[in-house]
Amino acid sequence: MAPRIKHIALHTDDPAATADWYKTVFGLDELRRAPTDTGAEGVWLTDGYIYFAILKIGSDDAPNLGEGPSTVKGVHHIGFYVDDLDQAVTTAENNGATECPGSSRANRKYKGPDGLMIDLRARGWDEQIRARTTLYQLTEAPPREPAPTPADD
Repeated sequence: MAPRIKHIALHTDDPAATADWYKTVFGLDELRRAPTDTGAEGVWLTDGYIYFAILKIGSDDAPNLGEGPSTVKGVHHIGFYVDDLDQAVTTAENNGATECPGSSRANRKYKGPDGLMIDLRARGWDEQIRARTTLYQLTEAPPREPAPTPADD
């Protein structure tokens, strides 16, 4: 399996309000929130394929990755499932990525190009989606039929 995007995290001033918007507009399912009563630090959603975190700017889950205060709202990090976590870490480090705060043995976090955090895992997001809602699995489509050429007419 090639690495695949499985997790995207936005950071915003008001995670609960932002999550409500995505739930209303796109019908996303809520997986959890922190704290559980307000979601002021983060709300985690899914469409059944992607694990989608909406995090409070500057929180432990969305730390400032640059110099000075981080004020830019939007994508904070992208998570990739990989087959071999140790190999992916070695490759990232050999290509200039630096480890970020909050990195753990199971969930490795690296600052990549342009300061975007890259989150590496071998498992975890699918299990959380499956525990709380329907998990959809992608399957490879059959090879595409070549388009007919004018000579085939």
